[in-house]
Amino acid sequence: MCELLALCFNVPVGFRLSVRVFRRRGVENPDGWGVAFYPDRAALVVKEPACSTRSGLLGFLSKYRWVRSKVFIAHVRHASAGSVAYRNTHPFLRELRGRDYVFAHNGTLRGYRRLGLGRFRPIGETDSEYVFCYLLAEIERRGVERWGREDFEWLHGKLRELNELGSLNCLLSDGEYLFAYHDVRGYNGLHYVWRAAPFPRVRLADEDFEVDLEELKEPEQRGYVVATRPLTDEEWLCFARGELIVFRSGVIVYRSSMPELTGEELKVLAFIRRSTHRVSLKAIADARSMSMDSARDAVRSLLSQGLVRQDSRDRVGWSHEDATFYTNPYMRDKIDQAIRTGRA
Repeated sequence: MCELLALCFNVPVGFRLSVRVFRRRGVENPDGWGVAFYPDRAALVVKEPACSTRSGLLGFLSKYRWVRSKVFIAHVRHASAGSVAYRNTHPFLRELRGRDYVFAHNGTLRGYRRLGLGRFRPIGETDSEYVFCYLLAEIERRGVERWGREDFEWLHGKLRELNELGSLNCLLSDGEYLFAYHDVRGYNGLHYVWRAAPFPRVRLADEDFEVDLEELKEPEQRGYVVATRPLTDEEWLCFARGELIVFRSGVIVYRSSMPELTGEELKVLAFIRRSTHRVSLKAIADARSMSMDSARDAVRSLLSQGLVRQDSRDRVGWSHEDATFYTNPYMRDKIDQAIRTGRA
């Protein structure tokens, strides 16, 4: 089964750590690997129809500091449709309205050739590239110039329609937004983790090796890593089945479903939502009669799930007692409904 990896951060970052563990997934997916990123508005895709674990090219790329981007999409392939060839290796790249879109897919679709294509045509034989061309044609027909909430909802509907043809986990980006969709039947899994200072010490999955993220990352970096399976021993969260999450500059700007919350998390979220101005971590702890550590844990979970944001005017990190928060404007309809129904 193929595996996916994506990064979306607020500032350009490297992908050396993620590649170190992700390339090992090529043992089970030996038919190709690829990485797409954005040095500027244009995308660069590097890929080869070979096993990532033995790739000198991938090792070469991971050593260079100039390989930095706010968005990365990577893929290791186990061929289920199409031959083992460069043309069939993910990610795929096309230009639309002056933007480079890249796409990677995990799963198998059937009956997809009945889908109408516009001016985009596949070069290879995979179902993945075909549906990418179809999606771009649909985006062009819709006339999307700048993505907005209604466009996100429309795209979610399109992906759910495609999902009826089989299994579909996919990543799509135009360099500004990262779209991540998880199969409606939960095929192969899809997970995400939020990273922000203070960065922890983590153990890499599949390796007896620890890394201090504090030594690798700059204090202002924050964002998300998305992967088929967790890459580290951090607290990775699962996508809901059939869920689309949209990331931009290291924050979640849209998610199609409301995540499940604990009772305490829901109460903290309700307190923040009902406040007439941004509220501090200390105010949350005092209002909920919580210890600072408990308040910090609840807020971190809400930040990770994209339900709250730290105010950009703060001069302290998110874990400081003076850090202030407000609810994500893109999620307020779903937050209000969860508060009304008391759903935890």
